[in-house]
Amino acid sequence: MKKMYVFFMLIVFLCITVLSENYTFVFKDVQLFYTVSNETSFLVPDGFDVLCISGVDSWELQKVYQNFPFKIVSLDDFTQKSIEAIDEGVYKIVGTKEILFYNPQLSQWCVTDEKNKDKIQPSTQILLRNPKNSVIALRARGSWEVIYEMKSDGTFNKNVQIKGIPVGPTNLYLVNEYLNLSPVDYVESTKLLSGTRMASMDDFGIVAKEAIVSQTYTMNLGKINFQNTLMNVRISQNDILSYEDRNVINFSLYSNIPNYTKTQIIRHTENTKYNGLGIELPSGEVWIHEEFDSESFPIKLAYIEDTPVDDSLKINLGESWDVQYKIEKMSDVEVKSRNSRIVDFLITVQNYSKDRQIVNLSMSSPNIEIDKMQIEGNYQNFKNNSEKGKIDIIFDIIDEVRIRITIKTVLKE
Repeated sequence: MKKMYVFFMLIVFLCITVLSENYTFVFKDVQLFYTVSNETSFLVPDGFDVLCISGVDSWELQKVYQNFPFKIVSLDDFTQKSIEAIDEGVYKIVGTKEILFYNPQLSQWCVTDEKNKDKIQPSTQILLRNPKNSVIALRARGSWEVIYEMKSDGTFNKNVQIKGIPVGPTNLYLVNEYLNLSPVDYVESTKLLSGTRMASMDDFGIVAKEAIVSQTYTMNLGKINFQNTLMNVRISQNDILSYEDRNVINFSLYSNIPNYTKTQIIRHTENTKYNGLGIELPSGEVWIHEEFDSESFPIKLAYIEDTPVDDSLKINLGESWDVQYKIEKMSDVEVKSRNSRIVDFLITVQNYSKDRQIVNLSMSSPNIEIDKMQIEGNYQNFKNNSEKGKIDIIFDIIDEVRIRITIKTVLKE
């Protein structure tokens, strides 16, 4: 992993040296910033540490201290006072305008006025010897996440929220991986990422180039002014033509639920162009909107798993208020002569609302298949999409439905 990481940095350096621009890669757990310099000194921005430097004969780091008034004190003077930590080795003395800090140059504890708080920690300066388009790689805490919104009329917004250290104008890329944990080949990722640049700053907020690079979702936001520690940007807005909220009943060969239980509501949406969507959907939170007095409000927070184009988007909306079910296992028999197991269920579903509801019975297990089935009650639009290894039954329920279903499976040798 370390060799791969270093090789990844070298490829990035080559890309940036040729382009002579600032680049920022925000992973799920870190922010990497690359800048080109021909100066013999470079002041590291607050919040960053130095990853590595290329294009110089040698380099070294030195601390830069600022001048401000302070006095040396003894910690014994503060045993009866309350202090609050505000930084490493820096404390606020509660009820005063004084700051207590440790001075490493004197190896002494000191006190200064709170107006000098930002001068206490020294800055880091890089001294560069014979720089020739030297590339400076910096690292800081950073992260990003996708936040979606879905309204009842099908409006679907995709936003990204970015946390990091402001660096000014930069080419910004988002990578859907944890830098220090993922085994993904970042060398190939960076080669491809560097070739997907956007035309101008005018593209930002209108078009974000997305790609699956080395099986990793990546996003190029182009050249932007990264000037805030928190940014929220809308990437796209789509109008979904249709979706279904299904009352899902997941069960197995071992299920036996004698008391009525609430179903799980799963919203099913085809992630296709013809359904008004058809975009890459990396995992993230989704706000579900509902309308009150003709106004749309986000009232429920759910989650989206990674969903590629042409797959089915499924959002768990939680338990149903109106639809409940119970499962009674009537028999469970092994037929040794046929090397099989036959399980008989009676599934009762109740709809307590005045509206028609969609119910989805689901089971997944190797070698299972329906032996026989009988359904009674008030229902419509019955569909049996089951096949070997999967039970998938969908219908509209009016009030009560009873399903007697016998499932058989082949036993292992």
